[in-house]
Amino acid sequence: MTSLKKFFLNLFFSFIILYSFSQDNNISINNIQNISSDNTQDVTQDIPRRIIEYYRSNSNGLALVQIPKSETKKHKFFLYQELFDKKLIKRQLFKDNKESKRWEYEYNDNILNKEVYFKDGEIKEEYRYDKKSLKIKQIDYLNGKLFRTTLFTYNSDNLIDKEDITNNLTNGKTFVKYRYDSKFRIKQIEKIYPDKRVVYWESFFSEKGVIIKEYYTLHDEMFVFYYNENGQELNGEVRQILKDGSSKIKIEWSITYNSKGKREKKDETNYLIGKRIITFYNKDGKESKVEIYYNGELATLEEYEYEDKENGKLIHYKKIEDMNMEEIFYKYEEDEIVEEKIVENKKTKKLILRKKDGSYSEIIYTERGTYTINYSKDGKIIF
Repeated sequence: MTSLKKFFLNLFFSFIILYSFSQDNNISINNIQNISSDNTQDVTQDIPRRIIEYYRSNSNGLALVQIPKSETKKHKFFLYQELFDKKLIKRQLFKDNKESKRWEYEYNDNILNKEVYFKDGEIKEEYRYDKKSLKIKQIDYLNGKLFRTTLFTYNSDNLIDKEDITNNLTNGKTFVKYRYDSKFRIKQIEKIYPDKRVVYWESFFSEKGVIIKEYYTLHDEMFVFYYNENGQELNGEVRQILKDGSSKIKIEWSITYNSKGKREKKDETNYLIGKRIITFYNKDGKESKVEIYYNGELATLEEYEYEDKENGKLIHYKKIEDMNMEEIFYKYEEDEIVEEKIVENKKTKKLILRKKDGSYSEIIYTERGTYTINYSKDGKIIF
């Protein structure tokens, strides 16, 4: 092989090798660029983002309608929410542009782990949650100091089974046990206090799921309540549990309703002191007349008169007891009582005049003359 032939042959193989390397290298660069591009996209999507939201709210901190920040000053209550990586980490309720309540949240593996509640800048409650988002611990604070700790355990249906409550000031312990029916409704509650007092509560439901009876026991007494199909209380009783296990009625009452479900009358008797109270209600469900009997004889009669409109305010109260009659007449301005006139046996005895700042004056009428006493808004006499 001539030297010239060897030269061109070597040049040919060098070109082939260089071309192959160049193609492989281009493929690698393209792949790296594609991978880099994909990773950059993923990283952009996965970068945690902080989001701030504002809502019109009520005094409970409910997020009603989302609003821009510029409109927050227009509302008495507004809610500030801060989210990080799509998880709520803080909520603040503002009243008149001043923080009223605050909630702070912490997470573990994207699951809520801790919640802390503040009111007027002071810590009030702290909650801890398990991996199922079930509340397993609650800490209550009083004046910024640890007051009470409650531990929760759950049954296989994830319903609260027990509460262990510790008063951190006295170290007293209270235990609460829950039992449920086949439809997961609370059927029984047993509560044991630090002094070993036991309160036992049980409920009974109709086929429609409406509670028709409930009772609870405390010491040697049993309180029983019965309800109609609308869930309204029909009657009830307080029974004394005797040592032999039997019981006797101490107090009982019954309530009647009209066709529209409005309460019309309540009749209650206390057998221990021979006292019976019959209360009548008007069309708005307010007391209109109360009759009080002792040993079967009428002792006191009370009557209430309201403005002649729906949900009217009380304008006249009358009480007749033995041979005496007392009346109070009320006057209002902008739904606030500004005057109370007290009359005994048709004679004015006292006139109370109230001011908007909470202070008031008492004008007292006697046989010797009229006297005026002025009070500050906290009830102290002004000399």
